[in-house]
Amino acid sequence: MKNVTLSTSSTNPASSGTAISIRDLSISYGDFEAIKDVNLEIEAGSVTALVGPSGCGKSSFLHALNRLTDLVPTCRVAGSVCFGEGEAIYGRGIDVLALRRKVGMVFQKPNPFPQSIRRNFEIPLREHGVPKKEVSGIIEQCLRDVGLWEEVRDRLDRSAMKLSGGQQQRLCIARALALDPKVILFDEPCSALDPITSSVVEDHIAALRERVTVVIVTHNLAQARRISDRIAVFWIRDGVGTIVEKGVTAEVFANPQDASARCYLEGVCG
Repeated sequence: MKNVTLSTSSTNPASSGTAISIRDLSISYGDFEAIKDVNLEIEAGSVTALVGPSGCGKSSFLHALNRLTDLVPTCRVAGSVCFGEGEAIYGRGIDVLALRRKVGMVFQKPNPFPQSIRRNFEIPLREHGVPKKEVSGIIEQCLRDVGLWEEVRDRLDRSAMKLSGGQQQRLCIARALALDPKVILFDEPCSALDPITSSVVEDHIAALRERVTVVIVTHNLAQARRISDRIAVFWIRDGVGTIVEKGVTAEVFANPQDASARCYLEGVCG
């Protein structure tokens, strides 16, 4: 890992109503600059949608929020990302495993472990030191939270790979919930699903705001409009990704101030 030139101070901690505070975030891969000087406040207990055309840095931004960028050897991250009351997540001595327990991730393509449904929970729970006696209760509750318990309760020891695509994605959401995160990041979680299944998953994501803070990357503007409280529009400026519009979702859709954002949200370009 070679993330450099990061601010590790907490002189500008997130407010009590902020889950993650991002200041002057820049990400590059070798000589390629993906995003530059991005600033955003992720409000606690809300759903924040990140939208914009392909290649404008949305996923790179999302991956920086729980340091998945560490897994890319050529990636360089600069700026400040503060969690909760001002914990700088790129600061020295940060326990990345503990961070990823607090900031979970659900990917575009469902990625259950090729083992039983039960083992999909047992592996991360054991890794994070959850007592064995608590595991069964956590599994049931998390599967209930995503509406999957009644569908799989009699086949917990069967392969998760036998589930449908929508069931697999809900399993992945439940697995993320099992670690009791404060934030869950979603990277286009419905793009590989049919419309009906997408609607089911979307409903469960929207309901999560009662329990966790949600940040979701989506190309589906109707979905962003339906489920998000706040929105950030990414665009390419001078060859680099950045945020050109942000705010309350209803207000941004009704009256975007940036010309590029207006063009994109109205479906004229992008």
